[in-house]
Amino acid sequence: MAAYRHLLREVAHLGEWEDLAIRRRTRKFKTRRDPLEIYSEEEFLQRYRLSKQATVDLLSKIQHLLPKSASKRGLAIPPHLQLLVTLRYYVTGSLQLDMGDCCDMSQPSVSTCVKTVTSAICQLAVDYIKFPSPAEEQDAMQQFAQISVMPGVIGCVGGIHIPIISPGGQDAELYRCREGFFSLNVMGVCNSSMLFTNLVVNWPGSVHDAHIFSESALCAALERGQYRGYLLGDSEYPCKNYLLTPIQVPKTVKEEHYNESHIKTRNLIEKTFGIWKKRFGLLSTPMRTALSTSKKIVTACAILHNIAILNKLPIDMPEEELEQNNINIIAGDDGGPGDACRAIIIERFF
Repeated sequence: MAAYRHLLREVAHLGEWEDLAIRRRTRKFKTRRDPLEIYSEEEFLQRYRLSKQATVDLLSKIQHLLPKSASKRGLAIPPHLQLLVTLRYYVTGSLQLDMGDCCDMSQPSVSTCVKTVTSAICQLAVDYIKFPSPAEEQDAMQQFAQISVMPGVIGCVGGIHIPIISPGGQDAELYRCREGFFSLNVMGVCNSSMLFTNLVVNWPGSVHDAHIFSESALCAALERGQYRGYLLGDSEYPCKNYLLTPIQVPKTVKEEHYNESHIKTRNLIEKTFGIWKKRFGLLSTPMRTALSTSKKIVTACAILHNIAILNKLPIDMPEEELEQNNINIIAGDDGGPGDACRAIIIERFF
């Protein structure tokens, strides 16, 4: 009788394990909700900052670079969900653990998706972040002139600090900007449509805007005289014949008109930065990813911003929330060739 009871207990125990195995197999084949199907176009745009069609088009360009992987929860992660969880991470800046809970993924799976998708998007930089060629600069000048009659402009340049956590190591303090937080000092150039046409993301927060520009490939091209037009920069930059800044203390009506036109036109880069950070909330909170990944994320978000602009996708952003040009930081005029070039433009056009 005792042996019979023991056998019954073993059978019951086996039944429990069989039920558990069935539940695990059932869980393995559970399907995730597909945002492309469950959300309306408006809801999707609000959550991912791209339209459904723009997302599908983007996926077609990077899908071959995305693995058909599985999360540690046993659920396959199709490429379109790898892209969407990455976009949502850019938009919200939420912790990856929270993102994983919302998307039925583990935190390591979210991290892997973010790294893989970000690297894939960055490979599109040459297609989406393009400074006009010398043959195209005349069109750029005409488009800028329609804003505030400023002649000869081919781009507006500025710098913005993207917060990060301390990267650690001996050089960590190089990333502390003058406002006291750790950051990447990113140089951006935009066109009249607020598309990024040039981006430099490699410099720590303590480095001055003017130094970043002077070391850039774009500056080298302008120095070589490859372009007839010029950039507009604020007073963080020295006045050059290829980079015009505002007049420190305008003394004539023409100089005042020049300053007004300059500020109104150059403010496009500040608006571009403002919209960019509004679209992707991750850019406004300290990024907790590795430094190399953070730099790629900045580039990827610039590419996505350009895709959104090209697709004419709206963003709900009051004018007063846009970052405005700071004209309080004044550099002295040095009387060099840049000042002479600026004086000629003022005399001829203002």
